[in-house]
Amino acid sequence: MGQKEPPEETSNISNFKIRIVFLSAILLLEAFAFPVFAIEYNSGVTKGQYVKYGNFVGVGPGVETFNDYDWSKLEVTNVSGKEITLLSTGQFKNGAVIPGNGTVEVWNVETGTEKGVPSTQGPIIAANLNDGDPIPPANTYMVNKTENRIYLGVSRSVNILAVTISTPDYSTSLTYVYDRSSGMLLESTVETTQTQPEPLTSTYSYSIIETNLFATSPISSILVTYIIAAIAIVIILAVAIVVLRKRTKR
Repeated sequence: MGQKEPPEETSNISNFKIRIVFLSAILLLEAFAFPVFAIEYNSGVTKGQYVKYGNFVGVGPGVETFNDYDWSKLEVTNVSGKEITLLSTGQFKNGAVIPGNGTVEVWNVETGTEKGVPSTQGPIIAANLNDGDPIPPANTYMVNKTENRIYLGVSRSVNILAVTISTPDYSTSLTYVYDRSSGMLLESTVETTQTQPEPLTSTYSYSIIETNLFATSPISSILVTYIIAAIAIVIILAVAIVVLRKRTKR
């Protein structure tokens, strides 16, 4: 005896319910996925803001000239949507201009490109990214850590990019520290170890020495003033003690 087919109306209702359940599941997944993947890549700087770098140190073959750098400066000359124009200037300790002085670069913090070309490890990233957020270009790097650090006497929330790039001939480890609210680079350390044709290691680093991105704290200058005053007092007291001892001996 053959099995009865379900009425067409009942079959349609069942199919409709399945579609509703399936659609609801998709909407539910999208609701959970949206906050994870919808990252806003926005500029955090305005025209006229700048970062000046110093403390240049180069150790090893190929980077010795870093020790001759006096300062380097990146200034925002224009902001248009996601695109930021940076003017690069700088000089050596002898007063000569550094290579690339006067260079103008246009960075897009949403696409991670410089003049339309994908570029990683740039001097600026999007503002207000969080630990684990991808840093454009897509499928390259991400924010490894978000923490607070002291710069120019001020506590700043920073985003840290720390990566190692390895090939059969060399290995490079770099650490970039970006100001979280502006996206501007605050300090950089790069170490490269060559394995072929012979083992060689080179390291260079630099960090912020001046900026108008945030108000720098006067604490450092006040502390220096107090130290100088304390030294002066110690000297005066020492002289006074010597004079009193001479008078006592008489």
